Amino acid sequence: MRQNRYSKKAFLLITLLAFSLLLTACGVATGDNENNNKGEVKIGYQKNGTTLTLKNNQDLQKELETEGYTVKWSEFNTGSSILEALNAGSIDFAGAGDIPSIFALAKGSDFKYIASELSSPSSQGILVSKDSNIKSIKDLKGKKIAFNKASISQYLITQSLDSAGLTISDVEPVFLNPPDASVAFEQGEVDAWVVWDPYLSVSESKGNIILQNPASVPYRSFYFTSSAFAKDHPELVEKFIEHLALVGKEIDKNPKEAAELLQKETNIPKETWEKVLSRKKSDVFFMDEKAVEDLQAQADNLLKIGLTENTVNINEFVWNPAD
Repeated sequence: MRQNRYSKKAFLLITLLAFSLLLTACGVATGDNENNNKGEVKIGYQKNGTTLTLKNNQDLQKELETEGYTVKWSEFNTGSSILEALNAGSIDFAGAGDIPSIFALAKGSDFKYIASELSSPSSQGILVSKDSNIKSIKDLKGKKIAFNKASISQYLITQSLDSAGLTISDVEPVFLNPPDASVAFEQGEVDAWVVWDPYLSVSESKGNIILQNPASVPYRSFYFTSSAFAKDHPELVEKFIEHLALVGKEIDKNPKEAAELLQKETNIPKETWEKVLSRKKSDVFFMDEKAVEDLQAQADNLLKIGLTENTVNINEFVWNPAD
């Protein structure tokens, strides 16, 4: 009888101990989950070599996930749309060109330039058909010219016409995005097309001619974050740039892998993408004085020629790791 009582007590003690350990374990696990769930990092991207490779290799994503973040990738087709999403808080990181970013700032957007690639003016140009009688910028007078509004193309054609003593009023602008402009150009509905890579190289591969590659017009890819994200998470901004730089260096060394990935994602032949990547450097750097100077000159010119209405002080929107 006494032995039975002792057995019951021992059973109760073991049960209580096991239950206590279970509660403790659950408490620790819950605490760990709360500590590790640091939130979501939202990355916007366009289909170019650097950001697409960064998304595909998952190195940045895996590192952030081990630190307790979740990562969401969102694809955009234009610089304007990705910057609108950044300004609205829908994404935390974005990549876009110089002119779309200046247009956005002139309209009141608020974001930070955090890094850039080197200028690659040969990645943009003015195209004419192989049998066109247009041989110089002056020959564009009175012609229909397709270009994307509020983009580097609009800036490029305006600057090119000015160099030949012409203005935008001397030609007939046709505002089309690149896919639509490509069709109009191939069907002869416009006389010239102002565009950037990969569209430039694709059209050139069909025998069309680059009328002018304006070396005097800078052309860079930039990377951005929101002002709030830069202030709250400077360590993540640096990590993002460091991973971009590693990817860019690898592409510069061997563009074939990136070209194959881009072919898969865009159906543009890898040979064309290899040409696109050979025209530029994909390495990424923190913002430097030259990039800021070029941006400011572009912003001043856009205001001068009437494409923007407000002054933009680029330095106000540049993030510095030391801040």
